[in-house]
Amino acid sequence: MEEVLKERRRIVLFLFLLLVILNADQMVMSPVIGMIEKEFNITDSHIGLVGGVFSIVGALISLIWGYLTDKYSRKWLLVSSILVGEIPCLLTAISGSYGEFFFWRVLTGIGIGASFPISYSLVGDLFSHKERGKVVSILGLAATAGSIIGMLVAGYTANIFGWRIPFILVSAPNLLLIPLIINVLEEPRRGASEEGFSEAGVEYSYVTKLSDYAQLVRVKTNLLLFLQGIAGTIPWGAIPYFMIEFFRREKSMDLNQATTMFLLFALGSIVGNVVGGFTGEKIYRRSKKMVPFVSAITTILGVFLTVSVFRYPYTSGVSNGALGFLTFGMLGFIAAAMDSYTGPNVKMMLLNVNEPKDRGRIFSIFNLTDSVGTGIGRFVGGSLSVALGTLGAALEVTAYFWLACGFLLMLSAWYFEIEVEALNKKMRALAMERANQVVNAQASDEQRE
Repeated sequence: MEEVLKERRRIVLFLFLLLVILNADQMVMSPVIGMIEKEFNITDSHIGLVGGVFSIVGALISLIWGYLTDKYSRKWLLVSSILVGEIPCLLTAISGSYGEFFFWRVLTGIGIGASFPISYSLVGDLFSHKERGKVVSILGLAATAGSIIGMLVAGYTANIFGWRIPFILVSAPNLLLIPLIINVLEEPRRGASEEGFSEAGVEYSYVTKLSDYAQLVRVKTNLLLFLQGIAGTIPWGAIPYFMIEFFRREKSMDLNQATTMFLLFALGSIVGNVVGGFTGEKIYRRSKKMVPFVSAITTILGVFLTVSVFRYPYTSGVSNGALGFLTFGMLGFIAAAMDSYTGPNVKMMLLNVNEPKDRGRIFSIFNLTDSVGTGIGRFVGGSLSVALGTLGAALEVTAYFWLACGFLLMLSAWYFEIEVEALNKKMRALAMERANQVVNAQASDEQRE
């Protein structure tokens, strides 16, 4: 038992490190938007288009990776996704035009999108439905931490080395980790942690078909979470992407100040993600239907806190000083924590209403809806900035999309508990059927002898 626990921790640690570095690729561009626009003579709208296509193309390709995840070795698929994501990120540094820059960023998005269904499929087989909340929180933390690291690397080095070097710094580490993954990472048996299978000690067997995609959206929890993923990630696409530029343009901060302020906001996001995952798991054990309901409440509260951030009367170097800077940062910290509570609970809900054979595909679809929202959010944020004349007004408009997200989460509270119990009942029945098949096969072998 102790050896199994160590192996689980080792796999989670690997996934955490890989996702941190991959997600650093995703947000490394944000602090250097102004430098890139100046060099290539482009606008926020062009940058928004890069971010939008980056997310959407990667998510579309991840549908294929999701299908492959449910059929083939996830270890080797993970190695492939790293290569697909990190090599183009490295080559972004040699872009000589906006067209080349656009091309390399889109390829990087494909690698990031591919890693998503693989990671959550592995987690679903490592942990039971009562344990997944905190583990999903850890993976969500990796995504947030990676985004922060990407921004910090660019924010603190670009003034010295220019905008190109940060793309090299965030992509190289994962390439160095690949030999370690190949030699150390062990893939868990599918379905090993499901109710019935974990007790009976029998193997989960299945057949993967392309036609199964249509059945996934018949699970009402899936459908509602897909829809909220689109609505909820429009602000998640726009706000972090343009946040540092917002601080620079409209709050008169220099790049280092803007990066530090973003760090305060990002720390709030980390706290919200961790608290959300661990608290959500405790709530789940007491009342499953309260998981989406509490997430809905925190999401709606987060909207108004976030809007207050964009309206906060702070201007660097005028009369605010260090206390004003810290007050502004604490407001952003609380808003980001509230906004981030929902993320790990949504992923835990998806794991707990879908069979092991479907999890790669379900997370590839969720990544699609999630990334469509993120991509649209980046494009909308850039376009609204041009249309409205200020980034603050544009980002405030995108924040209101979280209200739709909260409403859809409330609706999912009607179905989530019922569909969890239905899946657990089905898995126990499949385990019993499989156990009987094993017993009958052994009896037949003994009779032949």
